[in-house]
Amino acid sequence: MQRYHHLTEGIFRPDELAMLQAIFNEIIERPWFDLNEFSREAFATQVIQLYRSGSTDFDELKELSILTARAYFSRDDVEERQKAIECLRQVERRASLTED
Repeated sequence: MQRYHHLTEGIFRPDELAMLQAIFNEIIERPWFDLNEFSREAFATQVIQLYRSGSTDFDELKELSILTARAYFSRDDVEERQKAIECLRQVERRASLTED
């Protein structure tokens, strides 16, 4: 059951926290990230939610986090944000197909 603790427990292990922090720090340093307090806090919440929903692989979590940031916390134009949202929807559709 230790393997699934990220789904049920409220406390992160140091290695998990380091991974989440590394992903967060890398993405907010991107030039397109809208670096205001709301965006940083809301994005941090999204990264944690992605992790708790089962995206525990570093590369997968990072990719999903980038798409989330580009879709909702970006200074990109509307067209670029829409592309990111569509990519997120495709990922969600693929995930729902594998669950069935």
